[in-house]
Amino acid sequence: MKRNPLFLALAAVLLFATTAAAQPGYGSDNSLRFRVGMFSPDGDSAYWDENFTTFTGDEDDFRDASLGVDFLYGLGSGGVLLSADFYESVEEQAYRDFVDFDGFDIVHETRLSVNSVTLGYMFQFARGSRVSPYVGAGGGVYLWELEERGDFIDFFPVDPELFNAVFEDDGEAFGWYWLAGLEFAVSPQWGAFVEARGQDVDDELSGDFDGFGDIDLSGLNVAGGVSFTF
Repeated sequence: MKRNPLFLALAAVLLFATTAAAQPGYGSDNSLRFRVGMFSPDGDSAYWDENFTTFTGDEDDFRDASLGVDFLYGLGSGGVLLSADFYESVEEQAYRDFVDFDGFDIVHETRLSVNSVTLGYMFQFARGSRVSPYVGAGGGVYLWELEERGDFIDFFPVDPELFNAVFEDDGEAFGWYWLAGLEFAVSPQWGAFVEARGQDVDDELSGDFDGFGDIDLSGLNVAGGVSFTF
């Protein structure tokens, strides 16, 4: 399992923010930002092409909720952005062209999770105004897990057979992201924002999926949230 480092990273974001707030001279340049959004994976790789050819569904079925937290270390009109993001989707899939001996679908669950720790820079065009557009970019480490659990067909015997199995793989990949959004000042300390954040990440499958090529972990995250400036 690869999740523990992400929870440690989230704790590090909050610890760093608390430490920064306690230091003299930081003023009101820094902020904590909490996001809830919807991540839409691109599904553009050899694994996904084979998956959606063989089984029901497409990349839109893996559109699911995401959570994120940022610490913005203010530097003039922008700042350094340390982020942790969390996404997971579980979808039921069935063979497109085959059913079991009773005519029922042959079903399994596919679970994909992508969690990340990234570092970037965010530029705010009208910092201190009631409405402030912003853009940014950065990169970091994306930790992913893929699992297929359920019933499958073994095509190699003379008479194909059904079997139940769990196939798993996980890994870490470096990727980059861009973001653009609008922040609305609610008070001197509190704000609300909406943003779009796209990521470009892929990795080579191994383990139980060895030989299936690359898995595309790219996609678009559209989110809204609140910010606290200190």
